[in-house]
Amino acid sequence: MNYIEVRLTSSPFSEDTCDVLAALLAPLGYDSFSVETEESACLKAYIPEKGFSEQQLTAVLDNLPLPDVEVKWESTVVEMQDWNQQWEQSHQFDPIVVGEECCVHSPLTPASQIPSCRYEVIIDPRMSFGSGTHETTSQLLEEILEIKPTGKVLDMGTGTGVLGILCALVGAEYVRAIEIDDWVASNAIDNVLYNGLAGKMKVDCGDASLLTEGPTYDLVLANINRNVLLQDMERYISVMRPGSILLMSGFYETDIPAIRTCAEQLGLTYHHHRSHHDWVVIRFNKYY
Repeated sequence: MNYIEVRLTSSPFSEDTCDVLAALLAPLGYDSFSVETEESACLKAYIPEKGFSEQQLTAVLDNLPLPDVEVKWESTVVEMQDWNQQWEQSHQFDPIVVGEECCVHSPLTPASQIPSCRYEVIIDPRMSFGSGTHETTSQLLEEILEIKPTGKVLDMGTGTGVLGILCALVGAEYVRAIEIDDWVASNAIDNVLYNGLAGKMKVDCGDASLLTEGPTYDLVLANINRNVLLQDMERYISVMRPGSILLMSGFYETDIPAIRTCAEQLGLTYHHHRSHHDWVVIRFNKYY
C-alpha cells in the first residue's frame, strides 16, 4: 500500500495551526502527522493513496477556521518499500516520561538515555500515531496511570498500541486493541512483542463493527476523532459492563458539548475532563 505525503505550509506558521489542520484532516483518513520546523516549517500529513482526494483537501483548506492563515500544499507518493524506512529515520523520539511513573522510548534508544521509571513502554512508531508526544496520547497515559486498570480493556484506534500496552503493564487482565489500518495494526503487533505481552494483548484489524458478541470491558479507550467517536459511541457502550469507564480523546474543547450530550443520552455519566493546548481527554462512567 502506497501513501500520499501532503506537505502543508502555513503563513504564519504555528504549532496551533498544525493541530487544527491535523484535527480537520484526520476524519478524511489522514492517519499520521509530523511537524517539520528546521528548514521550511510545515505539517506533513499522510494518507493511504486510495483514500486521497484533492477535492476534499481543498475544501478543508478553503474553509479553514483561521481567517488570518494562508495554507499552501503539495503532495508526493511514498512507495511502501520506502515508507517504513522514511518514517523510522525521521520519527525516532527522545524518551518521554509520563506522570513520573512511565517512560516511553524507542527500541533504538541507548540504555544510558532511558530514565528509570516503574513502567517502561517500548514503542517503534513507524507510520503510526501515538508515541506519547501528542497531547491526546500523553493525557490518556496519565489517566491510565491514575486508574491502573486490572480488568479487561478495549483500545479502539490503537495506533502504535501504546495505550493498551501501558494498561497491560500496570495490571490489566487482558487488552484487546482494534486498528482500522492493516499496516498500523501490524506495527502495533510488533510493539506488543517488543514489550513481552503476546499472551496478554491482542490486536485486531478492523473497526467498531467488530464489537458484536464477546466479552465486556472494564475500561474502553478511544483516541480517534470527534466524528468517529460520535458515530461509534453506542457500540463502545454495548460492550461495557456496569462500573466500566470510557475514556475518549482526539477532539477539541469546543467539541465537549456534542461528545457529552451523545454520551449522556446513551446512559453514561460525565466524570471529568482534562485539556492541554485545547486537546481534550474526557471520562465517562457507566453505572447501570
